[in-house]
Amino acid sequence: PLAHGLDTVGRMRAAPVRARARFVVGVLVVLAVAGVGAAPSPVAAAGCDGARLDAAALNQAFAGPGLGTSGGAAGFGGGDYPHAYPLPDGRVFWLFQDLFFSNDNDLRDTPDTAAHNAGLVQNGSCWTILGGRGLDLVGDALTDDSRRWFWPLDGEIGHDGDLWVFMAEMSNPAGTGAGPGAVPVGTWLARIDPTTLEVRSFARAPDASASLFGWSVVSDGRYSYLYGHCYRQYVNAVDGPGQFDASCMPKTFLARVPLGRFDQAPEYWNGSGWSASAGAAAAVSTRSAANPMSVQWFGDVFVSVTKIDDWWGTNIYIDRAASPQGPWETVRTLSVVADRKCTSGCGNYGAFLLPWLDSSGRMTIALSNGGEFPLWRANASLYRPTFYAVSVPARSPSGTAAAAPAFPTAAGTAGFVPVDPVRLADSRLPGDPLTRFVPGGVQTLDLRASVPPGATAVALNLTADRTDTEGWVRMWPCNGTEPATSNLNPLAGIAVTNAATIPIGDGRLCARSATATDLLVDLNGWLTNGSAVGLVPVPSRRVVDTRTGVGGRLRLGAGERMTVAVGADPAATAVALNVTAVEPDATGFVTVWPCQASRPEVSSLNPQAGITRPNLVNVRLAAGGTVCVYTSVATDLVVDVFAEYRSGASSRYAAWDPVRLLDTRIDPPPIHQSNVSFTLPVSGVTAVLANVTATVTSGAGFITTYPCLSEPWPGTSNLNFRPAETTANAALLAGTRGYSCIDPSTATDVIVDGFGAWT
Repeated sequence: PLAHGLDTVGRMRAAPVRARARFVVGVLVVLAVAGVGAAPSPVAAAGCDGARLDAAALNQAFAGPGLGTSGGAAGFGGGDYPHAYPLPDGRVFWLFQDLFFSNDNDLRDTPDTAAHNAGLVQNGSCWTILGGRGLDLVGDALTDDSRRWFWPLDGEIGHDGDLWVFMAEMSNPAGTGAGPGAVPVGTWLARIDPTTLEVRSFARAPDASASLFGWSVVSDGRYSYLYGHCYRQYVNAVDGPGQFDASCMPKTFLARVPLGRFDQAPEYWNGSGWSASAGAAAAVSTRSAANPMSVQWFGDVFVSVTKIDDWWGTNIYIDRAASPQGPWETVRTLSVVADRKCTSGCGNYGAFLLPWLDSSGRMTIALSNGGEFPLWRANASLYRPTFYAVSVPARSPSGTAAAAPAFPTAAGTAGFVPVDPVRLADSRLPGDPLTRFVPGGVQTLDLRASVPPGATAVALNLTADRTDTEGWVRMWPCNGTEPATSNLNPLAGIAVTNAATIPIGDGRLCARSATATDLLVDLNGWLTNGSAVGLVPVPSRRVVDTRTGVGGRLRLGAGERMTVAVGADPAATAVALNVTAVEPDATGFVTVWPCQASRPEVSSLNPQAGITRPNLVNVRLAAGGTVCVYTSVATDLVVDVFAEYRSGASSRYAAWDPVRLLDTRIDPPPIHQSNVSFTLPVSGVTAVLANVTATVTSGAGFITTYPCLSEPWPGTSNLNFRPAETTANAALLAGTRGYSCIDPSTATDVIVDGFGAWT
């Protein structure tokens, strides 16, 4: 029946596979389409799911020989100086200096068991060896055994979407490899296809000097910073720190390029500003005998880890700074001398800070291990890395340079008043307040008789049905200016649903459609100045997944309902959910409502046979913190919680004229390397209400929004898309450390349009 939802709507497009996307945020017309959650559906599958392993899991993975072995080929036997590069599809590419291939702990066979640079490809807990015996992944044709070779440094995804990895050109005229007389003589850049991991190009870096700018690479919202360290550790034939080149090994320098433009000549920090002259570079840190810093950025703080004095040092220093050039302040010293893998002839060295947070929101440090040559050749376990979990340092009280720019918005005044869902209009029905839209047509929905006192905005669910051609629908207060953005993007023959919060103006809402379509409007609540209920973002969590039994149910049949225990704070009166129908059997509808009430004649989302599709749902909580979900067709359901509306919470809503915040088709967005996530400054606000749109998608996937600079990837999703489609969904963009992150699982452009903020 029409009143119960959309039983007879056409096909809906959605993507049941996790794909990383390119983001777009903006003020222009935005294509709004509902999407899906996490992996091949909204949830990550076990094992090969792109999840980041914590220090304990990484230690376990590297504990035994043969990691990544496949088809009888030798896997990872041992190696040092691990570098990890997150890829846009969720995998991680690991490169090592001098990786040895072996499926046991004995590395004493022929010399071609090793490569000067080789690696592993990680997908969650699944690993694949990359490279072969005696063959370097990068620069093999230029390598001359132990006289000239290339060692990997740091790198990131660049402006063109490729992975750019800096490489040190090493030289030892004596032909004895990594020993006395071996020094770096230049810096090279490898540009690597992030999908196939084939090397597209390999050439000298714009700064090709032996200062090795690219030793550590980190980007914020404007620049990519290249830390330089001379790495002259074999200059003197001395068994101790005296082997280091004392003129440069204690120092780390800094250069920068525009965000992701690793192909451009850098400028250098000279102690007081930036200079085009490499000769003017001044050290940003000088310490002890060897000070090789590995740096990451976490929004309001830069963090460095340094295994001081390399092999002979006993500690890892964890430093913080408000700016990439410092001043650097040591906040923790981690003793690692007891972690050497043997009591005589072993050392640890080369700390590397991995560019992501673990499941507890902690950083992970990789530390190389080694022993005297005969020792680790006979026992490869001495030559495998160790991993440590440490907390992200707090922002320096005196630091201001790293603070995210304040979000330009007026203070909010309105709290949320949820209502049991009710249908306000359905243009398919005779005598309805709305009639079927003609292309370009404008209609008015008059709500003046029902607007509560002090109302500033209304929370709606909009559905386009029986649409002739692809297009858009926008809604705005009739006494205001028509925006250039859209709230909904209809597709031909497909029912498309999206949540929208519209300023109420004088109580009359105007709607325009670019295409012939029917429009259904459901009411979920009001934003009023008299309400004491504010928004509280919560760490995203999955409370239902019928594919795996999370929430106590498996796949629902047609006409079935389930009760969802949200687990909200006792002060919560309503919640913001993302509800996803995964691969339904047929076209139908899903309704979400507070359980103590009768099921309303509305639809919260409209599944299409075989398609995965989500929608943001603001719903009042019944007693005990429950909501009910009904489906008219057999389907799996996934429910993610993103925020709570709590009585007494201080945040209030401010509605905006729609504004475009991000559009990756036009400007290269800031990227955080944790998950190759786009970052959006949200400093000073609790959350931004936005439409997130994936367009020009390269494959099936999903988008997750979350505070990636302070929280691990939550395993939830806000939007699902299919190849070569434009899909949008409403989202609450909450942040910490001044930023919210938009993490696509597949390459895509992303648009983000803001409609208001909780402040």
